[in-house]
Amino acid sequence: MKVAIVVAGLIVIVVAALVAIQPSFLKPASLAVVKKSDIFGFSPGMTFDETSKLVTQRHYLCRRGRGSYTLECDINGAKVTVDSDEADARHPIRRVNATLNNPGSQETAVKSISDQVNAQAVKDREGWTWIVGRGLKLSYDGLALNLVDESAEVRLRKEDAKR
Repeated sequence: MKVAIVVAGLIVIVVAALVAIQPSFLKPASLAVVKKSDIFGFSPGMTFDETSKLVTQRHYLCRRGRGSYTLECDINGAKVTVDSDEADARHPIRRVNATLNNPGSQETAVKSISDQVNAQAVKDREGWTWIVGRGLKLSYDGLALNLVDESAEVRLRKEDAKR
C-alpha cells in the first residue's frame, strides 16, 4: 500500500514537472495552432459537392459558368473565382482567387494575412507568398489573393504539354 502511494506521488511529480517545462503537453491536438488554408471557406481539394454545400450554408451569391466548373462569387465586396478540375469526376477545386475591393495598405494586408494563416510571408517579384498546407501556396499581389494546389497545377501543366 505504501509503495502504491509513493509510485502515485512520483507520477504526479513527473507530470507536474513536465507541464511546468512544456505547458502544451496537456493541450489536446484540436487546440493546437492550425494554419488556415482557405479563402472564404474555399480550399483546393474540396469536391464540387462540398463547394456547393458551402455556398448554400453561407448564403454566398455565386454563379456558375455554362458548361464549366468555375464559380464566380461576390463575397463581402470581394470577387471570388473558384476553378475546379473539369477532367476529374469529383471536380476538386484547384485554384481560388479573391480580388479585394479595398485592401488598404499592403503592409497591413500582409500582416493580417500572415496572422490568419499563421505563417511568415516571403516577398518575391509579384508580391508575397505563404506556404499554408501540404502543397498549398497562397500569394498576394496587392489586389488579389490566390490559393493554389501546387501539385495539381504541375500535373495539369504536364498534361497540357503532352497535348
